[in-house]
Amino acid sequence: MTLAVVLDIEGTVSPLSAVHDVLFPYARERLESWVRQDRPGTQAVVDEVRAVLGGHADLDDVVRTLLEWHDGNAKHSPLKTLHGLVWERGFLGGELSGVIYPDVPPALAGWRRRGTPCWIYSSGSVLAQRLWFSRSDQGDLGGYLAGHFDTLTGGPKQDPASYRRIGRAIGTPARDVLFLSDSRAELDAARTAGWATIGVSRPGCTTDFGTHRAIADFTEFGTAREVAS
Repeated sequence: MTLAVVLDIEGTVSPLSAVHDVLFPYARERLESWVRQDRPGTQAVVDEVRAVLGGHADLDDVVRTLLEWHDGNAKHSPLKTLHGLVWERGFLGGELSGVIYPDVPPALAGWRRRGTPCWIYSSGSVLAQRLWFSRSDQGDLGGYLAGHFDTLTGGPKQDPASYRRIGRAIGTPARDVLFLSDSRAELDAARTAGWATIGVSRPGCTTDFGTHRAIADFTEFGTAREVAS
């Protein structure tokens, strides 16, 4: 029986293009000036990057490293934190909004009606996740979610230990947690941790899900009745 659902974002509940073609360029244009202007929250990011670089890097080195990480789509927590800070301004100012597949809100509503909490686990920061769902093109979906995990609070998404950590945090036995993602490596890690898994194959997805069950969209849940039973 599924007692909790954990969802990935990119390629699962949202199009990859919404992140890579909109959010990433928005952040790329603003990262350097954001760091150099020492906006709120930035110093902690700078300190974390300096620690990675050995503790003695100057601000130019920090900026260069952040831009290299960004251009390489690295999953480093300081970069993801900075992304969230930059995007927050865009969301609050109305320049950005989350893009959610239209089949997702009915599934979220179905899980909530049945008392099945739904969590988000993404490489994007918790701040960015909350903004994405609370200010989306499908309305404010934040109320449907029990909480959020990122690589800082959950751990690397391809590490089984991360899923065990999240399972303990949400207080649900591994066998009763269902994870949905478009990444086979993430699904493999979740299965190794004892979770149930379903691959999500959205338009353009080329993932070979192997032995993981795969669905095209959330309508295959029948508004979550199948999964919550």
